Amino acid sequence: MINIVAKITPKPELFDDCKGRLQEILAATLAEAGCMRFELYVNAEQSCLFLVEQFASQAALDTHYQQPYVAAVFAFYESALALPVEVNYLQAVN
Repeated sequence: MINIVAKITPKPELFDDCKGRLQEILAATLAEAGCMRFELYVNAEQSCLFLVEQFASQAALDTHYQQPYVAAVFAFYESALALPVEVNYLQAVN
C-alpha cells in the first residue's frame, strides 16, 4: 500500500486554476485500477492544496503518473507553482 500526502502551493493568482485542474482529474483517478483514495483538500488560508492519495502498489502509482491527464497537470505545475510540490510518503502506525 502506498500512502501519500502532497502539498501543492500555487502562485496566488493561479490558485483557482490549479484547484480546478485537480478537481477535473479526481473522478478519472479514482477510476484507475489500484487507486483506493484520491481526495483534494485546501487549507484555511486558501493558499495550499493537499492531495491525499492511496494506491494499492507502486505499479498502480506509476500507471497513475503515466496518464495523460496527470501529465497535463504536471506540465501546468511548471509555471503555476510558487514552491515545488512537497510529497510525503506515509506508513501506518500499528
